[in-house]
Amino acid sequence: MSLPLLTSAPGKVIIFGEHSAVFNEPAIAASVASLRTYLFVTKAEDSDVIELDFPDISLDHKWHSAELSSISMAAMADSDKHSKELNAELNAALEPLLKPLHGSLQYHAAYCFLYLYFSLCGLRTGVKFTVKSSSPIGAGLGSSASIAVCLALATGKLGGHLNSAPERLTKQELDFVNKWSFIGEKCIHGTPSGIDNAVATYGNAVLFQRQANGETKSEQILDFPQVPMILTNTRIPRSTKVLVSGVKDLIVRQPEIAHPILKTMGQVASRGAKILANLNETNYADLCELIRINHGLLVALGVSHPGLEVIKALADSMSIGSTKLTGAGGGGCALTILNSNASPEDIAKFKDTLETKHSYKTYVTGLGGPGCAYMAKGQIQNHLDLIRPLFETNASVSELNDVLLPGKGPLQWIH
Repeated sequence: MSLPLLTSAPGKVIIFGEHSAVFNEPAIAASVASLRTYLFVTKAEDSDVIELDFPDISLDHKWHSAELSSISMAAMADSDKHSKELNAELNAALEPLLKPLHGSLQYHAAYCFLYLYFSLCGLRTGVKFTVKSSSPIGAGLGSSASIAVCLALATGKLGGHLNSAPERLTKQELDFVNKWSFIGEKCIHGTPSGIDNAVATYGNAVLFQRQANGETKSEQILDFPQVPMILTNTRIPRSTKVLVSGVKDLIVRQPEIAHPILKTMGQVASRGAKILANLNETNYADLCELIRINHGLLVALGVSHPGLEVIKALADSMSIGSTKLTGAGGGGCALTILNSNASPEDIAKFKDTLETKHSYKTYVTGLGGPGCAYMAKGQIQNHLDLIRPLFETNASVSELNDVLLPGKGPLQWIH
């Protein structure tokens, strides 16, 4: 596919089942409508380089063709045979290219980019990839998976592996993107579950459950309406490893109490999946009730935080909606599913209180929504005056979403 090229993918939240999923109980993750990554692929100024520009992590790196000569055609040709383990030969060839970035967040982003690029595009040069995101990096909202999905879709297009019909991405093409974005996630995280990239690829929600053999079984929940919510980032740092370890210690100390809590969380996730698959005005209150119950169970496991309870207490006192922590807990983020009668004035007051009094960051968005998408070349060419400045300047999240957000901006996406 010729340039320019524009792709996008959403972030994610865990709706039900964080922590219990570690113990093989079902859980649900869903896309976040307005927190998305955007990738713009253009011709580089220098035809002898490939360039990755990722302002959010202060990365702008160029690799010249002389450096790329270490990448053998054999390594690239064999890379698609490696879906569970990365290609050792390609990894070895990439290491000298990544050495200047070693030990940083930039390293993992560049590793994902180079692995997918050489696997799917070969040794082509003269290409620049610019990444912009409206999703906070490192907040447990699936930003790395959305980046991997954008890259998999773009390199799949650029390398001629995907030839979509004008109106949609086919199931086969989405499966291709999901497979390669999982490989990209392996470059970033080592042993990902595959859930984050599945949500970013297919959109809406995924019911998943880890099996006894370590594999993850997943089932897509499609075609439910976007659920209005406010996502709040407390910006309180936390360690997923420490929190997971704490739950394991609780099970050792109080097995008769902890095991039923985890089992109940699995039942909440299973019930939630059934509601989402047939969501309507009648059962919407049931969904909100399950949100409240799931949070209470997480509190019982000891993974909440006073900063998260501030959000829940405010939402409860204003009767604005049902709140739960999302992700590992101990800080991080919470989601508030809004009541159907929540007024714009109350929503504004809720947001303002959290942001001014507590210095949190809030996002009014929707639970669910489209997965990965790309823009037809003609659409890009007709709106270059709108698109290009977003990737050449320090555009704000609102500026990105005003133009690029699927279903909101003036542009048409194919997904």
